[in-house]
Amino acid sequence: MEGVDYLADERRKVEFDVDSMKIVWVGSKHVFDVVDRMSKLVAADPVFRKDDRTMLSRKDLFTTSLKKSAHAFKRMNELNLTYEEATELRFFVDEPTYTDLHWG
Repeated sequence: MEGVDYLADERRKVEFDVDSMKIVWVGSKHVFDVVDRMSKLVAADPVFRKDDRTMLSRKDLFTTSLKKSAHAFKRMNELNLTYEEATELRFFVDEPTYTDLHWG
């Protein structure tokens, strides 16, 4: 027996702005701007690539994480990032490193 979709008509009528929804989701326009900027910064930088991570040996993973960590700190200094921006950058790098001890 097939269920009845009581909300089908309502779903057809719904309209909302995706960016406005993202702002509501993260909490404010400022946070959205920071998150958006840092995610694009990481995505555009080939040093932070993640596509080969599953194929690397433990040693290569460790070496790669050190390179990414050093590059992240270099970019933080070059761009004079705030703590908030640096934290988001670290989140998007998404690689566990020895520097995690300092992000408490």
